[in-house]
Amino acid sequence: MLFTLVSASSLNAADVTTVSTTTTAPFELGFDFLVIVQGRIGEIDGLKFIVDTGSSDTVIDENVARRLRLPRRPGKVTSFDRDIPVSRTEIGELRAGPIRAARANVIVAKLKDYTEFAQGVDGIIGLDLLSRGKKLSIDYERQVVSFEATGGQEGGPAPSRSFVVPIAVQGARMSVLVDTGLRYFMLYKDRLRKGLPKVRTEGESRPVAIGRLQATRVNLPGVRIVGPETVATVFLIDGPESLDRSGIDGYLGAMSLHARRIEWDFVGHILRWQ
Repeated sequence: MLFTLVSASSLNAADVTTVSTTTTAPFELGFDFLVIVQGRIGEIDGLKFIVDTGSSDTVIDENVARRLRLPRRPGKVTSFDRDIPVSRTEIGELRAGPIRAARANVIVAKLKDYTEFAQGVDGIIGLDLLSRGKKLSIDYERQVVSFEATGGQEGGPAPSRSFVVPIAVQGARMSVLVDTGLRYFMLYKDRLRKGLPKVRTEGESRPVAIGRLQATRVNLPGVRIVGPETVATVFLIDGPESLDRSGIDGYLGAMSLHARRIEWDFVGHILRWQ
């Protein structure tokens, strides 16, 4: 059965060209949910990258930046509930599985501080590069990832985008980012309470730790992604005051869809899975 959701994310038609090519590459499934592909930056080969639709920016580990002797400028990023000091730089040719870029502006960070799942990983491919293409398809059954690139994908910088889709929680509309870098379904506490002041839960709520992230695990009835309403296990998290969430109420881990195959259509703003 094929399911579709239309994304609320915006895309400038001028960013997309009609010329496209599709490339497919194998991936390994890290921690039973991460899509990890082989790649290279410049002359450094044998690198591993996480394909992360929940990350606005592409990130490389500081050890890779040091090996490439790249100049940097300071900055910071926000990850869920905290700010992380980073630096930024520009890299030359990047290849990560089926994804290619002639050059890219990236974040440099200690990946072990950025994510607890970074062991043995050299970088994260974010939506700033993924959104240069037309489609991203992940086949979890065959463990292959396909990327349909456009003529603009090899060129200059493309704006970061979030691929946000609508869901319903007890009749209230929520917008969630579909995230391949996340295992679970998470909602911001303040966003949920704003949309549903009298939100209903089933059973006991309990505090849990997801890596460095503190959350409250609840069973939330009346959740509708597609089809009938269900009772969903949701992790409620705080968000830092400095975070511009741009209308994002939470994050839906791609594996939460229990799909064999998921496709992100950046041109049609459509998420498809089966």
